[in-house]
Amino acid sequence: SGYWTKSQAPSADSKLYRNLGNGNFVDVTNQSGLKSTEYGQGVTVADYDNDGDPDLYLTNFGSNQLYQNRGDGTFIDITLQSGVSDPHWSTSAAFLDIDLDGFLDLFVVNYLQYSIDDPILNCGVEGNLSYCHPSLFAGAADQLYYNNGDGTFSNITKRARIDDGADLFNGKGLGVVAGDFNRDGWPDIYVANDDTANFLFYNRGGGVFNEVALMTGCAYSFDGIAQAGMGVDVADLNKDGWLDIFVTNLSYETNALYYNNGDGTFNDVIYQSRLANQSFLYVGFATGLYDFDNDNDIDIFIANGHVIHNIDQTSEILTASQPNQLFVNVGDGTFREVSKQAGKHFNLKKVSRGAAFGDYDNDGDIDVAVSNSGQRLELLRNETSANWIRIKTIGTVSNRDGIGCRVSLQAGKEITVQEVHRNAGYLSSHDPRLHFGLNQMTNVDRLEVQWLSGVIQIFENIPANQEFKIIEPKLPAQLLWASKHGNLSMAELVLENRKIDIDIVGRSGNTPLLMAVEGNHLEVIKLLINKGANPNQQNKYGNTALILACSQSAVEVVLFLLSYQVEVNHFNQERETALMYSAWRGNSNLVYKLLDAGAEVGPKNLEGETAISLAKSAGHHKIVKILDRIKNRKK
Repeated sequence: SGYWTKSQAPSADSKLYRNLGNGNFVDVTNQSGLKSTEYGQGVTVADYDNDGDPDLYLTNFGSNQLYQNRGDGTFIDITLQSGVSDPHWSTSAAFLDIDLDGFLDLFVVNYLQYSIDDPILNCGVEGNLSYCHPSLFAGAADQLYYNNGDGTFSNITKRARIDDGADLFNGKGLGVVAGDFNRDGWPDIYVANDDTANFLFYNRGGGVFNEVALMTGCAYSFDGIAQAGMGVDVADLNKDGWLDIFVTNLSYETNALYYNNGDGTFNDVIYQSRLANQSFLYVGFATGLYDFDNDNDIDIFIANGHVIHNIDQTSEILTASQPNQLFVNVGDGTFREVSKQAGKHFNLKKVSRGAAFGDYDNDGDIDVAVSNSGQRLELLRNETSANWIRIKTIGTVSNRDGIGCRVSLQAGKEITVQEVHRNAGYLSSHDPRLHFGLNQMTNVDRLEVQWLSGVIQIFENIPANQEFKIIEPKLPAQLLWASKHGNLSMAELVLENRKIDIDIVGRSGNTPLLMAVEGNHLEVIKLLINKGANPNQQNKYGNTALILACSQSAVEVVLFLLSYQVEVNHFNQERETALMYSAWRGNSNLVYKLLDAGAEVGPKNLEGETAISLAKSAGHHKIVKILDRIKNRKK
């Protein structure tokens, strides 16, 4: 929180520095066209228009700004025509593809409802003026802008259920990060809120989100208290394949480390991980989860600095200037602070705020740029020497940056998972290339890339110490996308290429046919089968097209599949058959058709249920009579 009056808020220019590639930078603000004189808060970078160059979104105290990169080193302000001029007090923002259509949408975090025209409140202790506590102000709703694919955005905040209309989700947000926390293939959103519960918006598909932080265990601290969330980042810290969440908080609070249990719940393990006491007296802002020492696990950087500039005058313990911190991952679920050994920067006290992470000199390690309040920005060059590999993703059907792409790397016995995201921490944006430390290993045994389009690519035996560029294969990605979304014309166009594998397995474990069945896209289903798709292909759960169609009571799809003599009595991993689903759903028409095709009544699933017992439990007595009659006839 803070106060500005018209006389106390002189305009300040944002700055753009070009990396010359020799370790030096040059100020190119004037010639770039970036003429922002707003009261700036943060910056978000992404290629929102998929033209191959990064665009800039600036969050401000006031109207935000979107600058389109022209590709020649200059930018143009397209805020008004794009529709993303959020008038609130915006802090952080994140680009993500909420509906997997290949265009990056924009989530903007807003803080407080405050105007410079409001009366100034006098806050402080013993005559020392201070910023007022955020509890004295109402929160502001975050905003979600949908990328229309034509250079414009639509505000879908209410339709997406980000704003419930009752101020329930006005959370005083400061940090945001996107990631697929439940691994359902849809990017979710986590927001760090100041003095209120944090938010976790699960993406349910169809442009709709559910806020589940309280239910899943990542809204409050380990002892159930709302903390002063500032910065946030995500990574798989314990190598179990699930994204964990790290949030920085205020002094006299612990930071929070929410381990993802993989079952839809989280636990704050800040004490168990030995990260609590070391930061108890500090105010954390930016944070970054990266492998800073290249030893093949994720470490933690924290930028610290108190929010009250004169706290030294009112406290014998707390200070305004504070050291930044670096914690290395021990590998057993705990972390060890190595700040004093990490370099001169970590032994100095400053009021740090934002931090950007990436390999600015391309030497194979993660460097850090730290912004300090009232002081110069600092660039920390990492001098780690262990082996590494850097992954650059280029989308062709998915978004150009590959944001949301999931990469699994195996080197020796270790498997490390990362997701591509550019926006995390506190008011900051980062290098989109994925960095994996390899320690002493000289080779990557296996690399699996899962694109948002559904395409999976696998690479083996990749030498270390290089940037490995991965381009999404266009035709398979287009076929999976067209099948999922029911785009018949695109599917027809792709299938004109006879070399494509029509039964390619996508990210969800489904083939194009199975994706089309899940979406009940009958015309695409007909096209795929007529072009040779295997109607009996199973997904990773053992479900066939017929089982999926029966589970949805998709009558026309089932009738079409039965005309192709599919395996009627196939059972999935739960030993459930198509007849069981139709009986439980209560669709007597499908039950008759399945029986005519030879479906058996007697099989039991893993719970010991039969088609008859499932129909009975669901109250479908007509179907029970039909199945009983068939069963008795066969005795």
